[in-house]
Amino acid sequence: MKRRLLSIGLSFIMGIMLTAQPVDATSTKKSIEAKKQQQQQLQNDISNLNDQIAGIESKKEAVSNELNALGEELLDLLTSISICKDEINDKEGQVKQVKADLKKAEGAETEQYEDMKTRMKFMYEKGDTAYLQVCLESKSIGEMISKAEYVEKVYDYDRELLEQYQNTKDAVGMLKDNLEEEEAELLACQLELEEEEELMKRTIAEKQATVANFEQELSYAQAKVSDYKSELQKKNAEIKQLEDKQRQEEAAAAAAKAAAAAAKATAVRGGNPGAAGASPSDPAPVISGGSATGQAVANYACQFVGNPYVFGGTSLTNGTDCSGFTQSVYAHFGISIPRDSTSQRSAGRAVSYAEAAPGDIICYAGHVAIYLGNGSIVHASTPKTGIKYGTATYRTILSIRRIV
Repeated sequence: MKRRLLSIGLSFIMGIMLTAQPVDATSTKKSIEAKKQQQQQLQNDISNLNDQIAGIESKKEAVSNELNALGEELLDLLTSISICKDEINDKEGQVKQVKADLKKAEGAETEQYEDMKTRMKFMYEKGDTAYLQVCLESKSIGEMISKAEYVEKVYDYDRELLEQYQNTKDAVGMLKDNLEEEEAELLACQLELEEEEELMKRTIAEKQATVANFEQELSYAQAKVSDYKSELQKKNAEIKQLEDKQRQEEAAAAAAKAAAAAAKATAVRGGNPGAAGASPSDPAPVISGGSATGQAVANYACQFVGNPYVFGGTSLTNGTDCSGFTQSVYAHFGISIPRDSTSQRSAGRAVSYAEAAPGDIICYAGHVAIYLGNGSIVHASTPKTGIKYGTATYRTILSIRRIV
C-alpha cells in the first residue's frame, strides 16, 4: 500500500514538472527567435554596409586612377611650359642680336650715304670741270681714261654699297619682324599652357578632395561595420546562451518524462522496478528540415567526422581544410563552389540564421562549416581536432549561404 502511494506521489510530481516545463521552453524559444531576427537584421546591415564600402572603394579607385592620369598630364604640361620658356629666352636673345645687327647696318648705311652725298655735292658744284680737270691733269690719254674710269667706279661703288646696305637692312629688319612674331606666338603659347596648368591643378585639387571625402565615408562605414560586428557578437553569445538553456530545458523535460514513465511503470508493476535500459549515445546531431538535397549534403558530410584536418587539403579521407571540406562535399553532388572561405561567403544566396537549414554553409571570419540543423554544424576544425561536430554560434556568424 505504501509502495503504491509512493508511486502515485512520484507520478503526481512528474506530472507537475511536465506541465510546468513547456512554458519555460516556449519562452526560451521565443527569445531565441527574437534574438535571431535581431541577428539577421545586423547581418543585413553589415551586408549593406559592405556593399556601400565596396561601392565607395570602387569610386575611390576610379578617382585615384584619374588622379594618376592627371598627374602624368600635368608632368607633360610642365615639361611643355619649361620648353616654351627656353624657346622664348632663345628668341629674346636672337631678337636682341638682330636688333644690334640692324642698328649697325643702319649706321653703316647712313655713314656711306653721307659720304656719297658729299662726293656728289662736290661733283655737282664743280660740274663738268671735274672731268676737265681730270683730263688736264692727266699726262697721257691712258691716264686720263684711267682717271675717268676711276670716277665712274667711285659712283658705281657708292651705289652698290648703298644697295648692299639697304638689302642688309631690309633682310635684318625682316628677320627681326619674324623673330618678334615668333616670340609673340611663344608668349601666347606660354600663357595658354599656364592657364591649362592652373585648370589642371584645380581639377587635381578637386579630385583629391573627392578622394578625401571617400576616405571619410569609408572610415565612417567601417566604424559602423565594427559597431555592428560587436553587436552581432553579443547577439551570437546571447543566442548561444539561450540555445544552451533550451537544450538544458529539453534535457530536463526528457529526463522528467523518462522518470515519470519509469514511475508509472513501477506503479503498474506494483512498485517492482525493472532494469532500465541505458539510452544509446547520440554522437551526431539530428538532421531534419530543409530540402532533400540539403539533408543529403549534411548526411554525407557527417560520414567524415574524425578524419584529419590538413591545411590546403581537399581530401575528405586523407585530410582537408575547412573550405576544402565544404567544396569536396558539394562536389560529390556535382555542385561547384569556390575554393576559399572568403569566396564561399558569396556563393549561392544569403539566408537568415532563423531560416538556416541542413546543408547550408555557415560562414565565419576565415572559416566555413556545414549546418546540420538544431544549432549544430560539422566542419574541418583544426589539425588537433580534425573534422568534427560543433555549435553553429560558437563564433560570430558573418553569413549563411543556401547552395541547394
